[in-house]
Amino acid sequence: MTEKILLIDDDVDTLKLIGLMLQRRGYQITAAQNGAQALAKVESEIPDLIILDVMMPDIDGYEVCRRLRANPKTASIPVIMFTAKTQVGDKVAGFQAGADDYLTKPIHPAELASHVEAILLRSARAREAAPTVAAHTIGFIGCKGGVGTTTLAVNVAVALAQDVAQGKRVIMAELVSGSGGAGLQLGFTRPTGLATLMTRPAEDLDQRLVESHLITHSSGIRLLLASPEPRRGALPAPQTEATIQQLGRLCDYLVFDLGCGLEDAGRAAIKQCRYIVLVAEPQRVSLALAQEMIAQLQAMDVLRDHIGLVLFNRAPSAATVTKSAVEGMLGEVVSVIPAVPELSFQAVEKGVPLYLMQPGNLVSTQIRDLTKLVVSK
Repeated sequence: MTEKILLIDDDVDTLKLIGLMLQRRGYQITAAQNGAQALAKVESEIPDLIILDVMMPDIDGYEVCRRLRANPKTASIPVIMFTAKTQVGDKVAGFQAGADDYLTKPIHPAELASHVEAILLRSARAREAAPTVAAHTIGFIGCKGGVGTTTLAVNVAVALAQDVAQGKRVIMAELVSGSGGAGLQLGFTRPTGLATLMTRPAEDLDQRLVESHLITHSSGIRLLLASPEPRRGALPAPQTEATIQQLGRLCDYLVFDLGCGLEDAGRAAIKQCRYIVLVAEPQRVSLALAQEMIAQLQAMDVLRDHIGLVLFNRAPSAATVTKSAVEGMLGEVVSVIPAVPELSFQAVEKGVPLYLMQPGNLVSTQIRDLTKLVVSK
């Protein structure tokens, strides 16, 4: 695959000269002439390498680099600072801002090319070694069984594919050892994808094998489904971790249904999640369990603002704790999903996601708003 390099410099002649030289060596080149334009291009194009000038009129190269490193989506992209600033203090400032290399103008083209090759090779080796997931990953956890975790995970995945992230690849995976409900909700009566993968040696779980066990739904999402059969024992950690890695390479958005526990499989997935949605009912037992779950997640170094508490109403409002009371106990509630028992029944009977049953109604609007929120994190 041809590596993409983003050149950031307000000097047009430099952009043309360096760009032409790197193009002749087989690289794909894109350019930006100021810091604001550069940050937008990096976010949308995700280059393999950035060559960054320091002295620019709006946002200087040091600040551009700091912002790139602060953004999880761009933090790992290698940066070569390429500038006329030659003082030792300038170089120190560049490395402190997060640069991987610091080169000064003028430079011989062969020397620049050798640095580019070395940085790209180092970056490729780091990607191969690091157990990270490329997809934007969202985990759904219930504080107890029966609070609507699976329903919400399925419908957020559908909202992603249908509206919020049209054109992007979305996978929803049930990481539970048995009693999987997503397949039954969507009309797949005997799914075996996850269970089959868990029987294979971890080293056999390559991208092709994992993809072969995905089911495509008419809504546009692909699914890795757990068996509906009750099973004993937790998912094996090595197979789970290998499956997570491959799923992350097969999609842009990866939604996990993690059930209602924090077993090894769930912990492995949580490490890869940008955001955790904790689903609870607005009643005393569920909220007490939610409080314990938040404490456990924070003990795993998940920041509180990376945990979104969602209340899934299943009873008349008079029988539930108010949102303001819940927030006084647990912190911000990011969404309240209203009770729609008749519509939920019809959705399951037809094998249609709740989000698609009556587009534009209150529950669909709440799911879409929640989806926009988790994507923004």
